[in-house]
Amino acid sequence: SVAAKGHSPHLNRSSIHFAESVFRISRLVFLGLTVFVVSSCGDANESGTQISGELSEWSIDMDETTAIAGDITFRIKNSGTIDHEFVVVKTDIPAGAIPVQGGLFVEDQEGIDVIDEIPPFAKGGTEELAIALDAGLYQLVCNLPGHYQAGMHTTFIVK
Repeated sequence: SVAAKGHSPHLNRSSIHFAESVFRISRLVFLGLTVFVVSSCGDANESGTQISGELSEWSIDMDETTAIAGDITFRIKNSGTIDHEFVVVKTDIPAGAIPVQGGLFVEDQEGIDVIDEIPPFAKGGTEELAIALDAGLYQLVCNLPGHYQAGMHTTFIVK
């Protein structure tokens, strides 16, 4: 028996209680660190930078206007009352200054590099565009007839 060996049963229970408490605290610390590490890794490592924006008559409003070069996912909502598109254009031409013909700019002209786009989508819809962008100056635009001229463009800088 424990008492026969000169050990106090009370001390033994205290030791066990202490060990159980240390074990519980260790588990909580481990779980907390696990949650922290998982949340830190999150979407940024899996899918690059995510940027949200809204299209409406006659503007493009983005949550961010700069990003680090690499994978970028644009999540775009059409908050307008008509269809809009979302076009990513690499150019040194200032926003709103791309020459327009017939209500829209010619997408295959010198100084214009259309990287990718979300084709026209309906009001109330949300679409995503995942692309890799190099450092440079971009315009995010709607190039449906008359929309670019009406103000649907914004500058986007990739560093």
